[in-house]
Amino acid sequence: MNTTRKQTFLLLIVLALAGPASAQGIKMGEVVVISSSSLKKNVKPDAFKVFLAEFASGIKKTKAEVSVQLFQADRGDRKGESLLAFSAKTAADRVAFSTGSPFTDEVLSGSSKRSSDFLENTHTYTEYRLIGADKFKSLPAIDILGIHYIKVKKERSAEFEKFVVEKLHPAVGQVLPDMNLLYYKATAGDHVGTYITIFAITSVAARDKYWPAGAPETKVLKDAFRPHQSLAKELANYLVEGSYLEPSSGGGAAIYESKEWTDFVYRAN
Repeated sequence: MNTTRKQTFLLLIVLALAGPASAQGIKMGEVVVISSSSLKKNVKPDAFKVFLAEFASGIKKTKAEVSVQLFQADRGDRKGESLLAFSAKTAADRVAFSTGSPFTDEVLSGSSKRSSDFLENTHTYTEYRLIGADKFKSLPAIDILGIHYIKVKKERSAEFEKFVVEKLHPAVGQVLPDMNLLYYKATAGDHVGTYITIFAITSVAARDKYWPAGAPETKVLKDAFRPHQSLAKELANYLVEGSYLEPSSGGGAAIYESKEWTDFVYRAN
């Protein structure tokens, strides 16, 4: 993960599985597009939300299967930063709706405002695709995107993707009823060839059931990952040493968790 992305006000576009998302956040899908652009000086997040609401309303009238949401990081490396979630049903829907950056004025605009009124740079992005998306019958509706920036050994990337499809997703794609681990690869934009794991969690209450604020993780979490410890060791063979949570930490999701991560939470208001 480069320094520029770490220092910017992160805006994330998640291209998900359904039409306009409900008050419960978004429904996950097979494409994730990340913008590292900052908001312009003196732009207030609330004003941006008003703009996004207008955009969402216009899209709903067209019956396009896309939606827009705003998230905020409450834990991890980018705590306090904002995250913008724009959803579309499939990769085909994403291409049909826009190509290249989905943040440009031509794509993201309302009746009186456009994205460049709020963003410093509307053209920078990284697009991620869900590995083995065709193997999923459905994907969850969530309130929390736990983004883990995993580091896969370049020489083992093809093997890693095969491992994800054949072993990882079948085992931890729905490790708990309210938490899925979803693996994505960057296929376009600034960071092509990199990978992320999204800990897709249905709600803050669900996350706190496993990782309580200010307290050790719970037995429930450790019990859930215990059957997958041998798989975690196999996963480590594909990852850069030192980039993941070590088993010696005692963490139930050791190795599955990256040392570079952020939880982004959906805020209805």
